[in-house]
Amino acid sequence: MIGKRVTCLCIAILSILAACTAFSQDKGTTIQPVRVIEEGEGDNLEAQIEQFAIGEEPAVPYRDLSLGSTLQSFNPDISVIIDTFYHNDDTPEGIDEILGELAGFGHIHSYNHSHEHARLDEGFNLRHLELCFAGEVDPYFKAYAIAAISEEGAELEEAVIKTSGLPAGLQLQAGKFFSDFGRINSQHSHEWDFVDQALINRLTLGDHGLNEKGVQISWLVPTPFYMLAGVEAFQGENELLFSHIGSEDLPDREGPRLWTGWMKFSPNLPQKHGIQAGFFGARGIHQETHDGNNDGTQDHWLNGHCMFWGADFVYKYDSRRNYGHGDFTLQAEYIYRIKDLSVHRHDLFPEFTGRDRIDKQDGYYLQAVYGFQPRWRVGFRWDRVGLTNTSKYPDRSRDHFDDSQRLTTMLDFTFTEFSRLRLQISRGEYGFEKENEEAWQCFLQLTISLGTHGAHKF
Repeated sequence: MIGKRVTCLCIAILSILAACTAFSQDKGTTIQPVRVIEEGEGDNLEAQIEQFAIGEEPAVPYRDLSLGSTLQSFNPDISVIIDTFYHNDDTPEGIDEILGELAGFGHIHSYNHSHEHARLDEGFNLRHLELCFAGEVDPYFKAYAIAAISEEGAELEEAVIKTSGLPAGLQLQAGKFFSDFGRINSQHSHEWDFVDQALINRLTLGDHGLNEKGVQISWLVPTPFYMLAGVEAFQGENELLFSHIGSEDLPDREGPRLWTGWMKFSPNLPQKHGIQAGFFGARGIHQETHDGNNDGTQDHWLNGHCMFWGADFVYKYDSRRNYGHGDFTLQAEYIYRIKDLSVHRHDLFPEFTGRDRIDKQDGYYLQAVYGFQPRWRVGFRWDRVGLTNTSKYPDRSRDHFDDSQRLTTMLDFTFTEFSRLRLQISRGEYGFEKENEEAWQCFLQLTISLGTHGAHKF
């Protein structure tokens, strides 16, 4: 059955890609991008180019941002992104069930989050419709809000207020937002070079990553090269690694319950080359409950702390040729996590009270993307999790689990900056407590963007 599905899918894909090739070669559809320079903007063009080189946001042409003008001309930038895809795998239980039971990473029952819209169905999926509003508030603040709308409902993904006039390279932001640690976490799904997240990101922090209510302060360090450092404080409600049960069975811990810190830097390189590296870490309160005898009631309560740390790296080569031809990106990230929890109460084994359960796991991914023709890119990603994969239990026993790994390849075609078609195939070998399992996955994704959309980060 899976062979027939894949054959039919490949025929459809080849037909679509043939049409894409004809599209890219049609001279009548080759539109050179044109940028209109507003009056007075050219006078400061060299300064803006220099800001781009060091990673700052370029200065915008002068606008009247007085209070009266702001109130009379409320006109935020509005964009809509539609992310839809076809998915198929050869597992009887579904890839979500497999990833939820990986040895060392599974069996989490910590926070009552509903993420049905993030699950993969066999066949056609609508990840979500992303609706974004962004604009300058006044000379002191700017803001944006992003809502993710799916068939199951709407969710506020981000709602952020940022300062725009603090001295000494400081910036403060507050609201609900993605943590800026690493590479993937701060990106929305349509910004990824692959349809799905790297394994270590998903298994450590869940489908939505570290996205919470909190505050962030960042500092653009006055160095000869680009260096940005930041500290964040969050409420602490992640469904996998940082959560707060808030019941009478566990101690109540007021927020903020999670702290993160990160640093990014870029050396000065020739114009066609760019490198950004970073280090990060986080520590927060975590609470879990378990049903020890599978009778439908929670009889095992754990209370303690979780932490993770790691590093990220990205190298970009800009060939300066049309439509990304010759561009190359190499990206990697490593994350190590520790859960150190004490048994707060155990109805089945009261003698375990006060003893620790310590879980240690890690993982990384390495990916490369190359523009082999105008508008065409090919990419490869290697995932591995569980190089370190141990658990120490309250009864003082220990387990050492197998690792899991996955190889993914993708091919995408960018019609314009507003639309992209992507084919992705992956094969994974996943480790469980008793046996391993292999699985194939196939995606065909179409992403459409409407309206004004800001430039992505480096």
